[in-house]
Amino acid sequence: MILLVWNAAASARQVFVCPFPPEADPVIGSRSQDALSDNSAVPDAKVSARRGPLSPQQKYLLGKRVDINHATVEEISELPGISDSVAAAVVAERTRRGGFRSARDLLSVPGIKEKRLEKILPFLVKMENN
Repeated sequence: MILLVWNAAASARQVFVCPFPPEADPVIGSRSQDALSDNSAVPDAKVSARRGPLSPQQKYLLGKRVDINHATVEEISELPGISDSVAAAVVAERTRRGGFRSARDLLSVPGIKEKRLEKILPFLVKMENN
């Protein structure tokens, strides 16, 4: 809850950024008008409250879900508790099987046990049982 309030307040602060930073003032700074045309005062949509790219945890908090049957190794490795080697094993097992039918099928992947599966389940897209 604290994180949600913090991000909301920081996002609101980012919206109301002064259009001209102090360096752009001809009296204070020495930036030219050409330097102002790069729209640096416009906030980026993919920037977190701390003015950096969103962390994987922040993406998940914002509702990002991973489709385990179509995700790349990089997307799978962003899941909590999943390393690059386990993500590669997930992709290899997915290729061998032709896709996963349920989340329980992930238990056949080396490196994924019950506890790790429970940790990543909230971040997976629901699978259709065939």
